Amino acid sequence: MKSNALSLAIRGAILAAVSATPAFAQEDTKAVDASAIDDGAIEQVTVTGSRISRPNAVSPTPVTSLTAEDISLSGETNLGDFLNTMPALRSTFSGQNSGRYIGTVGLNLLDLRGLGTSRTLVLQDGRRHISSSVGTSAVDVNTIPEDLVERVDVITGGASAIYGADAVSGVVNFILKDDFEGVKVSAFGSDTQRGGAETTELSVTFGKNLFDGRANIAGSVQHTTRGDVYGTERDWITKGYGTLVNPDDIDPNTGAVIPDNGVPDRIVVEDYRIPFISDNGIAFLPYGDYTFNDDGTARPVIPGDVCDINGRCSGGDGYAFVGQYQMYPRMETANIFVKGHFDISDSMQLFGEAKYVNHEAESWGQASFSYDGYSSTNPFLDQDLSDRLVADGVPAFGMYRMHSDLGYRGDLAERETMRFVTGLKGELGGSWTYETSLVYGEYNADVYYVNNRHNERYGQAIDAIELDGEIVCADADARADGCQPLNMFGFGLNSQEAIDWVMLDDTGSEEKMTQTVASGFVTGDLIDLPAGPLSVVGGFEYREETSFVDYDEIIKSGATFMNALASTDGEYDVTEAFVEVSAPLVSDLPGIQSLIFDTAYRAADYSTVGSTGAWKAGLDWSVIDDVRVRATTSQAVRAPNIDELFAPLGENFYNVNDPCDYREVGSAPDPALRSANCAALGLGPDYESPWNGGPTLPGFSGGNPSLQEETATTMTYGMVITPRFADGLTLTVDYWDIEIEDAISYYGGQTILDKCVDGASIDNAFCGNIERAANGDLTSLTSSALNASKLTARGVDYELRYDLALADLFNSELGSLTLSLQGTRLLERDDYSFQNEPDSVDPVAGEIGDPEDAYNMNVTYRYGDLSVNWGHRYIGDQALYDIGNSRPESAAPSFTGEVRYNSLRTSYLYQDQVEVYGGVNNLEDKAPPAYLTGTGGGSGMYDTMGRSFYLGVNYTF
Repeated sequence: MKSNALSLAIRGAILAAVSATPAFAQEDTKAVDASAIDDGAIEQVTVTGSRISRPNAVSPTPVTSLTAEDISLSGETNLGDFLNTMPALRSTFSGQNSGRYIGTVGLNLLDLRGLGTSRTLVLQDGRRHISSSVGTSAVDVNTIPEDLVERVDVITGGASAIYGADAVSGVVNFILKDDFEGVKVSAFGSDTQRGGAETTELSVTFGKNLFDGRANIAGSVQHTTRGDVYGTERDWITKGYGTLVNPDDIDPNTGAVIPDNGVPDRIVVEDYRIPFISDNGIAFLPYGDYTFNDDGTARPVIPGDVCDINGRCSGGDGYAFVGQYQMYPRMETANIFVKGHFDISDSMQLFGEAKYVNHEAESWGQASFSYDGYSSTNPFLDQDLSDRLVADGVPAFGMYRMHSDLGYRGDLAERETMRFVTGLKGELGGSWTYETSLVYGEYNADVYYVNNRHNERYGQAIDAIELDGEIVCADADARADGCQPLNMFGFGLNSQEAIDWVMLDDTGSEEKMTQTVASGFVTGDLIDLPAGPLSVVGGFEYREETSFVDYDEIIKSGATFMNALASTDGEYDVTEAFVEVSAPLVSDLPGIQSLIFDTAYRAADYSTVGSTGAWKAGLDWSVIDDVRVRATTSQAVRAPNIDELFAPLGENFYNVNDPCDYREVGSAPDPALRSANCAALGLGPDYESPWNGGPTLPGFSGGNPSLQEETATTMTYGMVITPRFADGLTLTVDYWDIEIEDAISYYGGQTILDKCVDGASIDNAFCGNIERAANGDLTSLTSSALNASKLTARGVDYELRYDLALADLFNSELGSLTLSLQGTRLLERDDYSFQNEPDSVDPVAGEIGDPEDAYNMNVTYRYGDLSVNWGHRYIGDQALYDIGNSRPESAAPSFTGEVRYNSLRTSYLYQDQVEVYGGVNNLEDKAPPAYLTGTGGGSGMYDTMGRSFYLGVNYTF
């Protein structure tokens, strides 16, 4: 039945588009910058959010456009990092926080409204683009040829009826320049005052018209390098900030945190350390805890100055995280892009493009670590300590140790992206035009995991004995295989040969994805209505996606320090048909200059989830020349991606605190309910978990082949004001509302544990994913994708632009001034773990990463060939605690405070050929607020570079 319904929908869409005889001729249309329109020169343009050509570049849905000049004013060579400063985008995967997950280093993915990178559809010239994030549809912005970008259109709201799945939270469409002529050579360099992130970029952009203007070929070659930045180069990292449970907020009778007493639960300290592990090792002996000087001599551990109930301290011999922070990865990108078109006839144009991108990224992070048992007669052990242990009858002891001196772990990603487009477009006669295209994209990557510890070899290497006056591995077979003993008592005492035996540099993964898209549509005016022509678009699209990732056998077996990861191989295809109609209802009436009704429907048949449908309906009301009102409601869909469907369960580790621990019960939203649910699990009020403040909990995570599509209902309405009394002034204000049901979500380990015991009962899916031992201790948990949650978001976007010729004010040529402002007010951003439990809401708006207020402002003064720009970016105050599940006193400080960044840029154009420009970003050299690193998923919105300087030159001929 689903296939028959889809077949009828496809036929209906195509018939609607071709059923009328074209009435009159129309010039070919193409996407252009709205500011370039001159009355009478271009009658119709196509804007993002619709495939219907419209007069005056008026968008029926809210679209924010960023021009090539806007990008240039930022002084940022990384296009993704620039876009992630937009108020509507969340910096989920920017350059500085992309290394948070295995294999993702260097990816720059876009996340509109903070609803997920998989729900933001990225297009290039209105067509789909191959992903660079394996198993997903998320496009790496590093693959977009920045030099040929004319503008970037951002629609924040459901657009599935126009562009298909994945456009749940919106669309980001990169419009490239067409008919480019000439040659432009560019050079750019930047550096930071604090060190690191040295950047160079060289590019050549070229274009030429051929055959008397019937053809054009254009392209660009661009090479960018960017150095890495480490925490040791940033003083807010070297100070080692961390938080401890406040000793002044502990109940002396129970030892638990006292809730709701107005005293901060946690306090900020410098030199934060974990006292039970260190780079030199912490040995647990009958005489107390011992550590080792760099040369291997033993001594008692120096305790921290202040320690909390979880055993975390300020000062002492514990492990400090300062050395592990890489603030920004090293990246290198080569981008080659060519596009062209040829007019076969007056009514048919052949077009095509080709792209090759090579992107390398390198990140380094925390070293491996372990808790191991050692013989008291280990020949590397301090002799005095060894003799004492033997004399006291202590045969062995345990020791926690970081392996920093064996090498930090690294991810080295080498990615290649290729994309090819070919197609035909032209006129059918009258107002009717058509376009067909074929897109093929391919992504290949090799990711190498450096200093990945071989667990079996490591165990053999630390088990050392003395044989014939030489220290060797105790296992004879291991010695025969090349085992070299490791000295773990001290720091930096091992040869490179011994390190190479246990630390592997040749493990990795291979990734490949392909995308094939065949599409076509026809558009024109169907009939003439009293208020104007009824315009329609009808078309089809076929898309096939494949994704494959495979890991070395040693990784899949779990024989290394890295997670045991399973290979994923999946594919799907979808056939779609769509129709879009624009109907002018009335015009030229008092208070109604024009009223246009827009609607669209898209039917799809997936090989995975079957048939789906998406629709939209909207009104565009021109009240007078100065005021337009617009409103749109729609239903958007997103089918699960390959990773969500086909990724098998793989090993994972979770940093968690057991919510049933007596120290955690009081911090619950409802302590009495949590206590009752923990009791139902067999855990008493004095239960103490071994995982709180301790090592990571093993578990599993993966996809779910039973997933279905998620559905979003979106609504936008707003106003566009262009007052006649202020020529050059445009103000837009738009309200938006998004609600996603059956949302596909992965839940973190702590969320799974908390939701298990904070729900109405323990009879829920979260508790079913947790395993406990007979004594109640956690042993494992599993996180897999579920169609269980609901996500909501509401807010207001506003934009102001004012182009002012100062001569109009002062009767003298004083140049011009341009003011632009783009901002977002986030009214609601809520997560519902289970959509059928509306009271279990987790409000997110105002938490770190989702500010309630954010805006960007630019003021540019131009006088002749001189241009000066001041940029200002505002990020509102954000909570550092979970607003829904804890209290302001849970963190200290509780809020980030407002943050403002300022920048200056100046440029000069000499003889219309040579432009020299330079500037300073983050003028005040601000660090991230509230002791944040700037490398987290939420704190990635803050600048981690500090004050930076740049200089560039463009030569055009």
